[in-house]
Amino acid sequence: MLGKTVFVFLVAIVYATDEKVRYDNYTVYKIFPNNGKDIEVLSNLQEKDFRYDFWSEAVPGAEFVEIMAAPADKAELEILAKDYGMKIEIVMSNVQDVIDKQKVARYTSRNIKSMGWDAYYNLNDINNWLDDLVATYPRIVTSIIGGSTYEGRQIKGIKISHGSGRKAVFLEGGIHAREWISPATVNFIAHELLTSNETDTVAAARDFDWYIFPVTNPDGYVWTFENERMWRKNRRPVAFNAIGIDLNRNWNNNWLRIGASAQPISDSYAGPGPFSEIETRTLSEYLRGIADQLELYLSFHSYSELLLLPFGNTTVPYANYNDALNIGRRAMGALSVRYGTSYSVGNIAEIIYAATGGSIDWVKDHLKVPLVYCYELRDKGRFGFMLPEDQILPNNQEVMDSVLDLIHQAKRFGYMSGQRRWP
Repeated sequence: MLGKTVFVFLVAIVYATDEKVRYDNYTVYKIFPNNGKDIEVLSNLQEKDFRYDFWSEAVPGAEFVEIMAAPADKAELEILAKDYGMKIEIVMSNVQDVIDKQKVARYTSRNIKSMGWDAYYNLNDINNWLDDLVATYPRIVTSIIGGSTYEGRQIKGIKISHGSGRKAVFLEGGIHAREWISPATVNFIAHELLTSNETDTVAAARDFDWYIFPVTNPDGYVWTFENERMWRKNRRPVAFNAIGIDLNRNWNNNWLRIGASAQPISDSYAGPGPFSEIETRTLSEYLRGIADQLELYLSFHSYSELLLLPFGNTTVPYANYNDALNIGRRAMGALSVRYGTSYSVGNIAEIIYAATGGSIDWVKDHLKVPLVYCYELRDKGRFGFMLPEDQILPNNQEVMDSVLDLIHQAKRFGYMSGQRRWP
């Protein structure tokens, strides 16, 4: 108990001074539970001991659980695993070493080609690039604002449109701040839609309106570059010792029912109420305004190589679940062709873990969008939230392949024309 009090006090000091957090000798472990009792032990640890950062969830059926531990807490975690006979492996022995090796590049304004796919970019550079896309393609690209943030930033995006009357695809990236590969993927899709000469890409760009938001948690994303690489939530203070709400647990759909925390210090803290956060509230209002256009909604996260379908509170299939599942499976087949990457496809509660209050559940349930998916991008846990730069382009290329095939398969099933909805 004393250890947690000291930890919380130190966290409060960091937040008060804006001192940059380092992860020297922090270790990421992979722990293999043997049975349901082991899962229960790890789940209790996750819910009650916030010294540990769970990179994957301790849920029934989990093959392993990935946990990051500070130097002072590693021995205790190793002893816990040993006491219960759980195999434990070190995935990263020094997280700061991996962070230091990550390449962060600068975007050269007015040169859209200087946005590369071998580095990560901060929020200012991404927004400047979006502005330059508007300037470069003024007849088809417009700047759009999907909402605002606690710290006064805009949730900035672009709309790609070749004319009125088209159905729409919506891309949501960066709602979890530390998942840098998410905005990189969304940016790549936008780039391809505007620059590619590939027949399928040109057709997709021309046949639909595209609403593209690379970073829907701008405050948190900025914080990961300037202060704390492993930050996940937004940046609103919620208690004397805690900052931030998990924006993907704050949507008004089965809020706080399962897979979210009521503890402000938790990384999955759902907030004091549904849509308590200006980011989710304003973005949801924007979505309501274009709901009648939306045919396909794609949310991008990392990691685990999964394509997730609503809902997170039940495995009962919704009205067009089987169609959506088959479309998704075929599209992930297309994804695997280029590099052999294998994604699993299924309902959130079935193939990853039960969790409510997420954006895709709200979009499906409240806006009745026919096809709604969440990508959990590369990898399967070797690098986790810090995907190396040499995997950015391969990740982006295979995802683009799959997005085009999602559209192709959806058309084959009678979607993307505005004619098929679900009750």
